[in-house]
Amino acid sequence: MRRLFGRDAEVEALQAFLDDLLSGSGRAIALVGEPGIGKSALMSTAVAHARARGVQVLTTHVRQPAAPRDPGAGPPAGDGELHRLAAGAAQATGVAGGGAVLVAVDDLHHLAADRTPEVEGLIHAATAHATLCLLAYRQRQLSPALAAVLSRAASAGLLEVWNLGPLSREQARELLGDHPDAEEIHREGLGNPQYLKILAADGVSCADAATAILGELAGLDPAALTVVQAAAVLGEQFHPQLLAEVADLEAAATMAALDALTRLDLVRPTGLPAQLALRHRVVGDVVYRWLEPSRRITLHQRAEAALARRAAPIARRAHHIARAAGPRQPEHVTTLIAAARGSLHSEPAVAAGQLQAALSLLREGEPHWHEAQVLLARTRLLTGDASESRAMLDALRAVAQGRPPQPEDLTTLADASRAERRLGRYTEAGAIARAALAALADHDSATAAALHMELSEYTYDLRDYEASRQHAETAAAIARRHHDTLGEANALGLASVGHLFTGHHVTARSTAGRAAELIDATSDATLPANLDAVYQLGMAEGMLGLLADSERHLERGAAQSRRTGQVYIEPTILMALTNAQLRRGNLRRALATLDEAAPNDERAGVPASRAVMAMLRAEILVWLNGAGDLGEVHALADRVEAIADGQMTAWAVSVRCFHAELVLLTGEPARARWLLLDAAGGDALPRLAIWRRPRCCDALVQAALAEGDQESAERWTLLAETSVEELPSEGRRGFAGRARMRVHAMRGETDRALLSAQGAIADFSVGGERIEMCRTLLAAAELSLDAGRTCGVDGWLDRAALLAHQCGSARLADEAAHLRSRRTAPLSPSGAPVASDGLTAREREIAHLTSTGMTSGEIADKLVLSVRTVEGHLSRIYRKLDVANRASLTRVMLGSPRGAR
Repeated sequence: MRRLFGRDAEVEALQAFLDDLLSGSGRAIALVGEPGIGKSALMSTAVAHARARGVQVLTTHVRQPAAPRDPGAGPPAGDGELHRLAAGAAQATGVAGGGAVLVAVDDLHHLAADRTPEVEGLIHAATAHATLCLLAYRQRQLSPALAAVLSRAASAGLLEVWNLGPLSREQARELLGDHPDAEEIHREGLGNPQYLKILAADGVSCADAATAILGELAGLDPAALTVVQAAAVLGEQFHPQLLAEVADLEAAATMAALDALTRLDLVRPTGLPAQLALRHRVVGDVVYRWLEPSRRITLHQRAEAALARRAAPIARRAHHIARAAGPRQPEHVTTLIAAARGSLHSEPAVAAGQLQAALSLLREGEPHWHEAQVLLARTRLLTGDASESRAMLDALRAVAQGRPPQPEDLTTLADASRAERRLGRYTEAGAIARAALAALADHDSATAAALHMELSEYTYDLRDYEASRQHAETAAAIARRHHDTLGEANALGLASVGHLFTGHHVTARSTAGRAAELIDATSDATLPANLDAVYQLGMAEGMLGLLADSERHLERGAAQSRRTGQVYIEPTILMALTNAQLRRGNLRRALATLDEAAPNDERAGVPASRAVMAMLRAEILVWLNGAGDLGEVHALADRVEAIADGQMTAWAVSVRCFHAELVLLTGEPARARWLLLDAAGGDALPRLAIWRRPRCCDALVQAALAEGDQESAERWTLLAETSVEELPSEGRRGFAGRARMRVHAMRGETDRALLSAQGAIADFSVGGERIEMCRTLLAAAELSLDAGRTCGVDGWLDRAALLAHQCGSARLADEAAHLRSRRTAPLSPSGAPVASDGLTAREREIAHLTSTGMTSGEIADKLVLSVRTVEGHLSRIYRKLDVANRASLTRVMLGSPRGAR
């Protein structure tokens, strides 16, 4: 028997009732719920289980009357069937020898009011004999008399009522399999299995569900059927008078049909006065899909004419024109294009359909043809199809060649530059924007602002942050003069990053503040006109350490992207949001956000975003999982390295630096140091903006000290401190403070090291960077224990453990637990914990495993490291503990006296 998704509990209960039935105990159960919720499917499952167990089954399906009864025509077929079922059950359980019987009655709501005594008899038969009676019905369609009978039976304990609710998100996901839009389908389908199947267009199951809806129309008279078809074509809430005009019926006939359809629950009142709607959008979709083409066009034409007479919004009219426009009605072209302009950013997919309909009525070179092509290319860009957008724009540029450039040609070039950039072709994008700006006559136009923004993006990617800032500020000034609030905010966000990367932190912060004021004052209805502005602001705030504000703005941008279908920017916004959530320590939320971004980004396939997504996922998993669970992290790191290898663009340098940090975290300091310097351009880190240097310097100091290179560690600490003097950002100061802490600890200056650690912890706390704050707390606790101190360690470890729990980091929690075990470990004769002479957590782990007799290869397999890395760690351990070989190391680890040291 096929599994019934989402009804496991009900099926299990029915099987238990079948056990009771075979023991001689009967009962009556009502299966109640919305159309399509699964009442009939549950009943069919119960019937199949009963037959499989040898239970006699009696079933009936109450039919919907095709028309009002004629008293002189006699009872319709099926009258008295419930009496016969009750009698059959009594005979089977009584006279025939006491056998068990399952009686199943579907669509009980169609039962005529004068037949309610049959239902009472059936329910009483279930309690009097070994009969399991199942009654399925829709509550909304019960007659008052039948509703009263069922209510009395339930109150008397004779009828058990099961209200079947919608499927949960998890159950819907199981039903729909790996459908990419399962979440949205569940929301739109209200968890109704029938609606979910139709919305997912799931082959045979969809056809079965659609057939069930069409079956509800079988008994309708011609007027009611026409009204349902007209409602499906309107596709929205409607007033009866409008519906009458579309259906071409008299008002009285329309109202009579609506009354009948309301009784059948095909039409329902809405929350607005005198407004009605079909039961669900799916009902209209099914009816519309089965309309004959000629009938569909006729109804759309009537709908458009009726809406035009009412001076309805142009978007409502365009919906019908796009489906019924004729070549002899040129005014339809202007209506469609005007509607597309209005819905370009709020519903780009709808605008695309309107523009395609308009272009089907136009020939190349006719008025409005070029505009329609440009707008259609923009919709392709907004909906994530940058390749198709570029192809269309290239075709328009080819048409324009050989004649003096027109203003619309230069607008096309701005769009073409944007499309090239979306595809990761930065050099081509910059060349197009430069050529267009050189040919532009009016340098104070919206086109000029767009071209300056393109050049700002291009020069940023080349790491020419001064030029990027200048172009962004020029674009902001033009937008301000043209009262383009979102354009100005977009440019200010990018200008803020330019200021930050050129060392002007205060200006960067004030510039981002002005952008935030503009964005916060913009309504959700207006914001989709330029979602890039939200992204640029969120990025700038994240770099400035304003993580809460960054997350707030990026979440708003992501919500608007989902709502409008602007797929092109959703992965970009979600990646920036992931980074903000990661830095704030919301690891599981960050991973969920990244998972949401993945499907759209995979379709786009731009190398930069693929590399950034892999890098973010690797960093999240490093902290989320334990230290030994690094298989996926290594695979992701290799992917990042392959994508960005040898590239010098801003994104490539950034992900290569992060890749090096991952290598350091997984225990390969020598390789991490080489990768960092290769990405950053050498010891002076010339490829890194001032903003990026402190973090990179901290990693380099850690790698240098792991190799015993004190001179390099001191040099990079000074570089970090010099950078934060030019860039007084709390988060950046934290990295410089932590680097200084490491150098002080290296020199044995424990008090000064702990003072630097406290400053770094405070700076990370102010910036909201919980992961880095936790790491610094653990480092401070470790250096204290290494120095034989215990004062204050418990407090640091308590705070670190709490942060690790809040972040959901198994790695940091393990490190805190390990250090706490050291805190309570036996002391050596010198008063310090055994084997604590400056070893890192990883070195102590390897030293311990070595003392158990494990080989380097066995240790490498256990810790998911290379043998080379293990050997490197052992060399440093021998040097720090002043031992010559594994035997000496083992004695030290066992706590033997070490007077010779």
